[in-house]
Amino acid sequence: MKEVFILGEEDLGELASKVTAVLDRVYEKGEDRASVILLEGDLGAGKTTFTKSLASALGIPQEEVHSPTFILKKEYRASHPRFKRLIHVDAYRFNTPQEAKVLRLEEDMKDKQAVIVVEWPSKMKPLPSDISLLFTVEDERSREITLSYEEDH
Repeated sequence: MKEVFILGEEDLGELASKVTAVLDRVYEKGEDRASVILLEGDLGAGKTTFTKSLASALGIPQEEVHSPTFILKKEYRASHPRFKRLIHVDAYRFNTPQEAKVLRLEEDMKDKQAVIVVEWPSKMKPLPSDISLLFTVEDERSREITLSYEEDH
C-alpha cells in the first residue's frame, strides 16, 4: 500500500502512530526478525524528526533521540508492549555499501522486539524492510511523505 501525506512537524506524531500500528500487524504476522523502517529524503527533510516522533510512540522520550550521523548507530530502550529496542542508523556517510558492515546489524535483525530505523538506506546493501518512508520538502513548514508497506501487514 502507498499513502501520501502533506504534513508539518506537529503532525508527525499521528504518522508515527500509524507506522506503529503497521508494525504491530507485522509483529502479529509472526516473522522472526526485527521490524525495519527505511527513511529516504534530502538533508533536512524530516527523517530524524520523524524518528523522534516514532520513538515517542514506542515510549522513548523524544529529547533523548539524536541523529546518529557521526556515530552511525544509536540504540534506545523502549517501553512499548511489543517493541523493547529502537535502533537508529544513519548511513549518510557511507561511500560504499560494504562500509555498513561496521553496524553489525545481523544480531539486531534477529531480535523480534527491535525496530530498526535506517536513514539513507540506499547507501547500504538492501535490508528486508516492512515500511518505507520518502520525505520531500514542500516548503519551510511542510513535507510530502510517502508511506509504503505491504497491505497484508
